[in-house]
Amino acid sequence: MMIEEEDEEQHEKKGKPNRLESSARLVGIIGGLIAVFTGIYQFGQSNVQSARELRWKQAELAREMVTKMMDDEGWKAMEMMDWDDEGREYEINGRKEKVNANAVYAALEKSESTDKDRYIIDRLDRAFFLVSQLESAVRSDLVRIEDVRFPLSWYAAKRMCPRKQLFEDYMKENAAPETLQFFQRLDEWRDCNK
Repeated sequence: MMIEEEDEEQHEKKGKPNRLESSARLVGIIGGLIAVFTGIYQFGQSNVQSARELRWKQAELAREMVTKMMDDEGWKAMEMMDWDDEGREYEINGRKEKVNANAVYAALEKSESTDKDRYIIDRLDRAFFLVSQLESAVRSDLVRIEDVRFPLSWYAAKRMCPRKQLFEDYMKENAAPETLQFFQRLDEWRDCNK
């Protein structure tokens, strides 16, 4: 009988954990929870850092694209529209010719063109091709519109807006659809002629 009572006592002791075992389990659970929450926090922070790096790369690519566009021969078409009156001088087939915004508008309207008109149109076509590339980059989230909108937004508002329909008709007929879609993203273009 005595042996049975001792066995029962030992069984009860094994069934009930003592304070030390309880404390150790509690510390283990708390430590595990801290590790889980720390991991979640660090994962969130790495996502924030990754988002910052992506945003930085988008802005950097946008800056490169705009710089390359402005260094391209096609950008001359935009520069030609900088002047309402006196214009800029360009060498066209060995002759110096003055080109201003009105010459650009006239070249877009003509069915038969001169050397000067072809010079203007060739550069405008190239500029519109570059704009279509910007639109493709915006669409694929390589860059954001707010990073590539200027200086085209200025030209849209100040030089193209007064002849918006002329430019839209030309783009629809002679440029990639992405060209007009890019301009349609710009508030300056959408608000034009309101």
